[in-house]
Amino acid sequence: MGYKQFLSDITPLVGGNGNISNSDYRDNRMMLALKDCDAVQLDTLRALPEVARAELTRNRLRIVFQSENTGTEEHSMAKNYAEIAQFVVEKVGGKENIETYTHCITRLRFVLRDKGKVAEADLKANPAILSIVDQGGQYQLVIGNDVEKLYNAVKQILGELEGNAPSQATEKTAEKKKPLDRVMGFVQASVAPAIPVIVACGLINALLALAVQFLGLSTESGTYQAWNSLASVGFTYLPVWMAFAGARYLNADSYVAAFLSLGMIACFNNQEALSMFGLPIPNIKYDSSIVPVLLMVPVFALLDHFLAEHLPKNLVYMFKPLLCSIIMAPLILFVFGPVGALCGTILVSICTALMNFGPISMAILAAAHPITVIFGMHSLFTPILVNELAESGMTFVLCRALAANFAMAGAALGVGIKAKKIQNKSTGVTSSVTALLAATEPALYGCLLPLRRPLIAACGAAAVSGFFIGLFQVHAYAMGSFNVFTLAYCIGGDSMTNFFLACAFAALAFVLGLVFTLLLGFKEE
Repeated sequence: MGYKQFLSDITPLVGGNGNISNSDYRDNRMMLALKDCDAVQLDTLRALPEVARAELTRNRLRIVFQSENTGTEEHSMAKNYAEIAQFVVEKVGGKENIETYTHCITRLRFVLRDKGKVAEADLKANPAILSIVDQGGQYQLVIGNDVEKLYNAVKQILGELEGNAPSQATEKTAEKKKPLDRVMGFVQASVAPAIPVIVACGLINALLALAVQFLGLSTESGTYQAWNSLASVGFTYLPVWMAFAGARYLNADSYVAAFLSLGMIACFNNQEALSMFGLPIPNIKYDSSIVPVLLMVPVFALLDHFLAEHLPKNLVYMFKPLLCSIIMAPLILFVFGPVGALCGTILVSICTALMNFGPISMAILAAAHPITVIFGMHSLFTPILVNELAESGMTFVLCRALAANFAMAGAALGVGIKAKKIQNKSTGVTSSVTALLAATEPALYGCLLPLRRPLIAACGAAAVSGFFIGLFQVHAYAMGSFNVFTLAYCIGGDSMTNFFLACAFAALAFVLGLVFTLLLGFKEE
């Protein structure tokens, strides 16, 4: 049976055509945006032979088909991602309104030229979009685990926008943006593309630690040293990835920016007794240091744009990269390098100092984490985490998310247990499982935020677990979103104690989130 035929057949069971705001089919499942959930005959739908599972979540009906009922080739998953991507591009104002775009673990992120052209009501009505966050100069669509597939479909439509020269409309829009939004937009665009590399390298280190602890692998063996060397590359050359991404975001020559960053690491990293123009070159650690790059790239972009505009066109190809290199190299060595190293050291010191007040500071950070996610402000911590991880090989601040994510999973399960409405029960249980295994956004936006009290319960549970995380100084050796599988981020060092503590406090957060929700209760009106 095809998608259209099945939709036609179940229309009377969901309140008729007038009750359906939007419909979508992908990956062997159908999603309907509904006006009135009470009109849905959920038990009857679940009894249909084609249906493996049917769930109601915030006016959205999700139907998962039996394996043999995957729909026709016309409605293949690839085509539906393409259709959703086309819908998204159209509703955010079209290709001409998109300055840049990227994605993180669960969100599709756009920098738009004119947000007045966005059809936000249509975007919110699409069941593929869980929520919308407009924060830090970025228009963010919360998609969930399928975000990379949707991003790839969007990329097929938009191509590499980063390589386009900035238009007058872009420049005027940029002038209207708040300075903080512009800065944070640049920082996020520089850091986000490098995060998968950091995650991969951190997990390689975690696997090595497991092999040493349980399989008897020697740290002196060639196998260990080979994989350890590979993992170190991601952190050593992190500034290069960021220089490339940051320059692309600012529409500057990304390869020259990467060359300058790589040159600093290869030629001047912790070098003594070197001089230039008769001046001693400061002895600076450039590998793994992200702050010098974040200071250098915006100035490099200004110079790149200036030369592109003022050099004769027939000389731009040859002399623009030459002049950028000649001018920027001394600036990095004598200005951005020393200043960036000082700023990086201060940031690491602040993170370390938090541990001196560990229980209280971590409790506050963990309790606030769900709120920062709602407003898209959690990404403000990303450059701090990356710098902390690159400089010291571990991060304390990330573990606020360990407490919060498992607390939200527990609170969602509490909703599933205590709720009287079938819709809320279904949403609570399924989003709890999703939070434990993948991402917390379905739990946060699906039941915690709408019901409010479970969100308060999750924040309280996160605070208690965060207190103990800070007290025992639990830390991570990689970064990403915490769930059952990524608890491996906490594997490292000479023993498994840190990992066992992380598992214990994750379980504590989950149980407390569940218990607090059951005790606080909630209203289902």
